Amino acid sequence: MIIYHNEDVDQLRRAAYPPLADLADAIYWQSRGQGGKMDEYNAAVEAVKAQYPKPVTL
Repeated sequence: MIIYHNEDVDQLRRAAYPPLADLADAIYWQSRGQGGKMDEYNAAVEAVKAQYPKPVTL
């Protein structure tokens, strides 16, 4: 089992998240009725969250 400190996970996530320009583009296209880019962006964010999960605190 790998244990991460919160700061480590936060730094890893920040480096791995897609650029905010991609989010802006996805929001634009979603406002035009084309949600495909938003779905792709959300999938990329979920993949990062799965790759670098926050530690469980008891």
